Amino acid sequence: METNKASRVSWKHIICCLILLVIFVLTVGVHINAEGYADDAVADSSSDTVPLRINYNGVIRYNTEAVKNEVELAGPKEEVTVNAREVDSYITTYADELEFFAKTFGVDYEDILADLHERYDSSELEFESTNIGFLLNSENKVKTYSSVEYGIVEYFYDYVEKHPGKVNKKRVAYSGDASYVENLIIYYTTHIYTNVDTKVALSIGAAESGYYKVKYMLRCNNIYGGMSSKGLIKYRNIEYGVLSYIRLLSKNYYGKGINTVSKIGRVYCPTYDNSGNKIASPHWMNLVNTAIKKYSKYNLTNTIQDLVEKDIVANL
Repeated sequence: METNKASRVSWKHIICCLILLVIFVLTVGVHINAEGYADDAVADSSSDTVPLRINYNGVIRYNTEAVKNEVELAGPKEEVTVNAREVDSYITTYADELEFFAKTFGVDYEDILADLHERYDSSELEFESTNIGFLLNSENKVKTYSSVEYGIVEYFYDYVEKHPGKVNKKRVAYSGDASYVENLIIYYTTHIYTNVDTKVALSIGAAESGYYKVKYMLRCNNIYGGMSSKGLIKYRNIEYGVLSYIRLLSKNYYGKGINTVSKIGRVYCPTYDNSGNKIASPHWMNLVNTAIKKYSKYNLTNTIQDLVEKDIVANL
């Protein structure tokens, strides 16, 4: 008799619990999905599955593609525009130039990317596309250069000045052909130091280096005869040596109004006439003018790809 009574009480309890559970489900209305999670919980945690930022060598970048996908999933209720950071877009657009000049200046490309991001993130000044390094003028305003390439080169000069310990000073003697050297001069004068006459720059270099074939000069990566107290100046690679030559012409000659062969020769390779007047060496003038006739027939245009595709830049 006692056993039957206990059994009847147990069934009553079970029935009551079932009734309460049904009431709870109908009242709260929580929908459990097939994986055992409530829909609300999945919605709240969905952002955790979208990587909004990625870490690139210690530098935080925004993953704009992931943000874009998240916005699209949100539906057409609200239009949201997400823009990539200017510095990332810049690096993507000018990756060839940045990598080329990193090798030219003997610095690690990854260090350059990290430095560009740091300068961008730490600066409160407005981004200037021709001045990736945020270099300032005497009034503490961001400089504007004549081209993006000019700004890139000035940035690299600034970087190596501030980080001399990161420069690989190993010298790699050039043993390639003259056409690559000529292409370097054409690129530097048409994209960076545009105040320099391309034909004149080509012709002076040709006059000094036997049309870029004198081996002892090429071993020093010096095609213009630049001298120091120790003799012929030695440059780390041919790209840097040619850049130094064109920069010299731009700043010390054309930038000061010394812009014709005779004017340049009076400083570059001087002699004196019978009256004691300082003039350009007639022999030097003849060599340069002869070369000008040759280079007048050249196509004096190229791009960074013409240099990169040669794959001759020193692997420092």
